[in-house]
Amino acid sequence: MAKLGKETLVKLAEVGFFDDWKTLDEVTKRLSQKGFTIKSNKAGLIAQLLTFLCQDDILEREEIPGVKNAAKWKYRKIQNAKPNKSN
Repeated sequence: MAKLGKETLVKLAEVGFFDDWKTLDEVTKRLSQKGFTIKSNKAGLIAQLLTFLCQDDILEREEIPGVKNAAKWKYRKIQNAKPNKSN
């Protein structure tokens, strides 16, 4: 059984899922389509994993105006960036 972790999101980035901006809801929907059971408590985990990918220079994020919770960010792959392996 596959576990939901940073590696799962890195694979999505590698296949082009994050080539365009994606919201937390869009990421959650895609993970659900891939067979992961996403309940409300996992939405926070997904947001945290996306933040880790930003810190590792794999994704970048931009704030969505007018949104006030964990879903206030949208994410996309940094083009031609080399991942920061020190974290």
